[in-house]
Amino acid sequence: MARSASGQQAGNVILDGNEQLFCALAALNAAGYDAGLATDSGNRTREQVRAELARKSYPALADLKKFYAAHQVNDPVADLGQYVSLALLLGPPPDFKPTVPPQDLPPDAKAVAGLIPLLKRFYQEGNLADLWARVQPRFQAEVLRYSDPVRNSVTLSDAYLRFPSGAYMGRTYNIYLSLLAAPNQVQARIYGQNYYLVVTPSKELKLAEIRHQYLHFLLDGLALKYAVEIHQKEGLLGLARNAPALASDFKEDFSLLVTECLIRAVELRMDKHPKAEAERSIRELAAEGLILAPYLYQALADYERQDASMNLFYKQMILGIDPDEETQRLASVKFAPAPAPAEKQAPALSAEERLLNQGDNLIYQAKYKEARAVFESVLASNAKSERALYGMAAIASNTRKPDLAEEYFQKTLEAARDVRLVTWSHVYLGRLYDLKGKRDQALEQYRAASVTAAAYPDALRAVESGLQRQFGSK
Repeated sequence: MARSASGQQAGNVILDGNEQLFCALAALNAAGYDAGLATDSGNRTREQVRAELARKSYPALADLKKFYAAHQVNDPVADLGQYVSLALLLGPPPDFKPTVPPQDLPPDAKAVAGLIPLLKRFYQEGNLADLWARVQPRFQAEVLRYSDPVRNSVTLSDAYLRFPSGAYMGRTYNIYLSLLAAPNQVQARIYGQNYYLVVTPSKELKLAEIRHQYLHFLLDGLALKYAVEIHQKEGLLGLARNAPALASDFKEDFSLLVTECLIRAVELRMDKHPKAEAERSIRELAAEGLILAPYLYQALADYERQDASMNLFYKQMILGIDPDEETQRLASVKFAPAPAPAEKQAPALSAEERLLNQGDNLIYQAKYKEARAVFESVLASNAKSERALYGMAAIASNTRKPDLAEEYFQKTLEAARDVRLVTWSHVYLGRLYDLKGKRDQALEQYRAASVTAAAYPDALRAVESGLQRQFGSK
């Protein structure tokens, strides 16, 4: 089988096409996936493939069209994203066997897992093996367009952090160029220990996004390694929770927030912006809720003046955070408002989001009775609210009602599309089963969480601990 001109970049970075992703998107394009067709991406591969597929009829096509129509979501990025998630966890054709147990697929991939039998049929009927081979020159050209800039970006990132070559413990960062999708999209995933970035056609190279995910690839492990030191500073999370523009994942995982702040500071240092421009960017990051970006930007100046690698400097940098100083610094920061909702968004959704944020903050303050009332009011009008279900589970867990907690965590898994909520629901179910002496069931939950836990340092630490020893054991 002909392959694209993939290059093993420095630092376990792979730049390539992906046959499973190509096949899934070829099937979707035949089935009605038309997003972005009117946009000039500078690449005509999608149009060529669609024209090839339109020349024949396929018995599976009617079922594919029904499936795609039934599983469309309003957000075009999420609509594509669910199939990206599925394709990244499929084995090679013609079987397309999931590489994790089907029940452990991430929630968006699980929602469209019914595509797999249809994809097997369409692969044979459409002779996608031959089509994949014939479009290789187009993939080769795109790989070559990205190859030298990506290699340069990886090399500069390694050099700035002073990471030795080969210090990646068998992990890979896979950059997949997807030429059959709507233009100008970049979708990041972390499954197991491996990192993925799917890049769709665009006239401008997506180098900033590629570097950002690579910095996660390099730095996420340090947040896990120095989790104890990070948690000593976790009291600052209460300040970040007041930032309307900050994504909820960062409000719930302080290690994740620290890593994002560090990455944004590293990007500014590497790009060598003029002082006034860099300071303005730092103020904007703090206003968005990335509260440690100013401190870490300053700390990186000290890092640059010494010779140790970030592996060694990281610990003292974290220990150098003074919560009192940071609280004083942030006293003058005016947090930016949350992004304006889309015009088509219903007012009721905005009200629900405000209630959910209120409930989450009440849990953080250990006001469980008040939080329960908030989440119950949400569930009265939306029984499938994943955040409300998870909130009820968290309340039951913190008020020592394990049976009720188990019930709500299971309900969360049935309803949720949010990867963080699914990951932590599996972790907490594992702990509940451990406390009940059901070790085999606990291990199943920890293994399910391990598929997506690496994106959340605290969750990954909990998974690794749960797999090694029974929760609650001495």
